[in-house]
Amino acid sequence: MIRFLHAKSTYTVIAIAVIIFVAYMIHSVSTRTDSTLITTTVETGSVRQLVSISGVTSAKQSAELAFPAGGIVTNVLVETGSIVTAGDVLVTLDARTLYADRQNALAALDRARADLAELLEGPTGSAREVTSETVASKEAALATTKETEAQKVSNAYHALLSADLSAYSDDPNEDALPPTVRGTYVCDTEGVYTLEVFNSKADSGFSYRLSGLETGTYIASVEQPIALGTCGLRIQFNASSFYNNSVWHIDIPNKKSAQYTTYRNAHSLAITQANSAIELATQAVALVKADANNQNAPARSEAVIRAEAAVTQAEAQLARIDASISDRSLRAPFNGVITEIDILKGETVSTLPIVTLLGDNAFEVTARVPEIDISKIVASQTAEMRFDAQPATIVTGTVTFISPQATEIDGVAYYEAKIQFADLPSWMRSGLNADIEIITAQSSDVLRIPKRFLNQTATGYEVLVKRGNTTASTTIEVLLEGNDGFVAITGLTAGDTLLAP
Repeated sequence: MIRFLHAKSTYTVIAIAVIIFVAYMIHSVSTRTDSTLITTTVETGSVRQLVSISGVTSAKQSAELAFPAGGIVTNVLVETGSIVTAGDVLVTLDARTLYADRQNALAALDRARADLAELLEGPTGSAREVTSETVASKEAALATTKETEAQKVSNAYHALLSADLSAYSDDPNEDALPPTVRGTYVCDTEGVYTLEVFNSKADSGFSYRLSGLETGTYIASVEQPIALGTCGLRIQFNASSFYNNSVWHIDIPNKKSAQYTTYRNAHSLAITQANSAIELATQAVALVKADANNQNAPARSEAVIRAEAAVTQAEAQLARIDASISDRSLRAPFNGVITEIDILKGETVSTLPIVTLLGDNAFEVTARVPEIDISKIVASQTAEMRFDAQPATIVTGTVTFISPQATEIDGVAYYEAKIQFADLPSWMRSGLNADIEIITAQSSDVLRIPKRFLNQTATGYEVLVKRGNTTASTTIEVLLEGNDGFVAITGLTAGDTLLAP
């Protein structure tokens, strides 16, 4: 009985304590003042989703310059800090041997071009005149040869026709002496003269009728030879002979003469020699004409191609030497500032870099984006950067490039991104570190509230709206949830007061 009473009093004490605690809590809630409530006001502003990364500036153009071949330095035209323009000569090497080679190559090119021009132009005017005169001379020689040889043949022929001419009678009883025939037969017809003698009143007492090769009636002369026809022969009758009614014949040529064969052979030889001489002269004309045509003819296409190839080869050789000479001068590839130079005049350089050139006022920021954020980054997004050199200044830029290839650092994949400055600050230098926030999403000029005043329910989002002395739960729509501490909403009015849940 005593144990039961003791247990009962224990439970009673516990129950009273719980009741007192609950009553205190209710009282505390009911008597809480506005000064202990956490509130905010719905405002108009922007909400952003950001990716925070870091980066470092670098020159968009930076080069370590070197010669493609070694040599001795002849001039150093810049020093550290020199501002240069693209194309400016920075350092030169000795190139005297190359310039000598260039003169030789230039002479070879001039020679090749002259050969081509001469080939296309053909012989000179004087050369053409010489060939023309040579042809004319050979043609004149041919004409002279023909004329000369024709005369020789003609002379031999007429000598054959005129050799040892004599008159004879077919009458075996003729006792008169044959008339004497003299002169050179100049006609070209072979045949027989026939003389029929008859009495006449001529001084000699007789005349004759001529027939055969020529015709006519002529007086006979016993005192001196007179013309026998018109072909150059002359005839004289003997004064002591009686010729009346006699008939005489004269053969042209006299084939019965002992000299006939000699003269015939001489004539044949003259013809052979004439033909040979004329053939040689004709060949000489043909040869000089062929030579003239060859010299004056347009150049063959094969010869032109060879000459053009020689010009091209000479031009290529000259271009190669010019390129080698150009390689003896180290030039600035772009505008910039010399940040380092490690060479002196007279030193021998190799193909290692000797000049460092930094692009003039052309910087960009290189950042590494971790793989967890890479899907949020796209080109053209805006970036806000704070540099350690100017932490109070926000510098804006634009993402211009995202590398598709990852670089693994401590087991995490990072992707390189390039950020272009919107406006380049005058204090910007290469190698400055920056904290970067890339804006991946943004809603501007919207209603926004701090994220902590948002209460998520099974059906959406609610907030506690305080109007006067009353507080009510209101459903809202979230448009954008930023990671800058704010959310963009609809369903409220600017100026509404919210209570923290």
